[in-house]
Amino acid sequence: MHNQTAKTPRAIRQKRPHHTVVTRAYCFPMEVPAKQHERFMAQLTACWRLRNNLVNDRLTNRLFCRSRKQQGLKPAYLNRADQYRSLAKYVRQDTALSKVHSQVRQNVAVRVDEGYKRFFDALKEGKTSVHPPRFLDFRKYRSFTFPQYGSAAHIKNSTLHLSGLGDFRIHDYRKVRGKKKTVTIKMKQGRWWCIVTAETQEKDILPQVPSEGRMNAGIDPGLSVLMTDSYGETYDPPKAWHDNRRKLRMAQKKMSRQFEARKRSHAMRATLAKSCGITSPVLRDIPYSNRLTKQIKKVAKIHTKVERIREHHHKKNAAIIADRYNMVAVEDHGAGFMTRNRKLAKLASDRATSSQKLRLISKLGGRYIKAPTTHNGVGNSQVCVCGALVPKALSERVHACPECGLVAGRDHMAANVISANVFGFVSLSLCAPAAGQEVVRRGEDKNPAGESRRIESHAVVAALESSVKRRPLVQVRHTTGAEATVEGKTASHRRTGLGTACRCADEPKTAAITGRNTVPSDSMHALNSV
Repeated sequence: MHNQTAKTPRAIRQKRPHHTVVTRAYCFPMEVPAKQHERFMAQLTACWRLRNNLVNDRLTNRLFCRSRKQQGLKPAYLNRADQYRSLAKYVRQDTALSKVHSQVRQNVAVRVDEGYKRFFDALKEGKTSVHPPRFLDFRKYRSFTFPQYGSAAHIKNSTLHLSGLGDFRIHDYRKVRGKKKTVTIKMKQGRWWCIVTAETQEKDILPQVPSEGRMNAGIDPGLSVLMTDSYGETYDPPKAWHDNRRKLRMAQKKMSRQFEARKRSHAMRATLAKSCGITSPVLRDIPYSNRLTKQIKKVAKIHTKVERIREHHHKKNAAIIADRYNMVAVEDHGAGFMTRNRKLAKLASDRATSSQKLRLISKLGGRYIKAPTTHNGVGNSQVCVCGALVPKALSERVHACPECGLVAGRDHMAANVISANVFGFVSLSLCAPAAGQEVVRRGEDKNPAGESRRIESHAVVAALESSVKRRPLVQVRHTTGAEATVEGKTASHRRTGLGTACRCADEPKTAAITGRNTVPSDSMHALNSV
């Protein structure tokens, strides 16, 4: 008889909630000496050559498959696995590529494959502006990636270890939160950067905020003012490029003159070498002079300053909006048409509305709502909250509706149109043309009979927003050799009863033209409940 021990029953697997995973990128500057810089450039050059070879294979395969289609045969397109197998051929041909880590080489093939996937997806959607990967100039190829964080690439004690390249000092001023996934080495603005991506749960990065006491808002991005919300608040950071354009222009002109002098010197050497029967080196292989290298660094520093100023204010605006509102609806449109405009390209690039939207998405998470850009084929700034079309040129910054008589700022009106489309209400700061006039709610402007339907407003709006200069909160009048009048008294003086006997009962009270702060809370709750 064998003793049979009692087996412990298997524990029941507990179901855990599935949380949304968020990917964050942490960018750290690196200290790279001259010798290690040469290693980076050699690895970057090898990856660039490999990338163009893989693109060439794809183009050749597409031509081959096209000919097979014409012959009535089934085409056989290259995929990622096929290009993985072709890497060994290029490693044998290129000695510099053999020194590159195998994971980095595979990541180059992954980049080419993802580019073709985006191209095929765009073809299915009918987009003609997306192109497959093409041959890339070396000046535009700036990074290589270790796709797996671990033995090949890891950070310990402010030291980055890269397999086959060595150890590098980095300024890891922030703690990387979550599970580290990839490490990317990128050349940007004249120096090397280490970009670490990490995955973490959304509930750890974006904590749930209480919705009680917080309002929803619509936001309209623009060029004259970066952002305007539906309550009339504007977010207008300084124009970083515009403020530093003089320094940047002078530095870039000097750098351009040095590059032109370098080309002329190379042309003279090439002519002399040709007359002597000697092959001259290519211009790209000739190293930069010390003066040109210093000037390139000066230009890079100015560009870095501009980018950091812009990034700082974008983060600041995102933090203010996240603390102020609950749900935020932002007009969703690309900035490509602005940058293609000859008159707006510089201003649009300086504003960087797409970068500001990414900061809002990163800060708000699920509280960020993408609002449609059109209403029945018309832009949000070309319609009124009453539903009437009010066409305006880009230079017209004041909205004046001929139907309801509403006068407001162009961006303020567009933000309220977004708020009405998404949340179903407009802000009290957007005033009716006269006290007591009914306010039209978007989405409810048409009844089944086809007639316009107006909803009775629960609050009378106090002031109009126009392009004229705002009046002060209190009209102060000074008298000669006497005491200030009652209008000049502060609120604390009037509460104590000083000068109250001098106020005439028939004297009109001045209405303060303010923004969101003057709206009573009970009126706002009443309006939102409609």
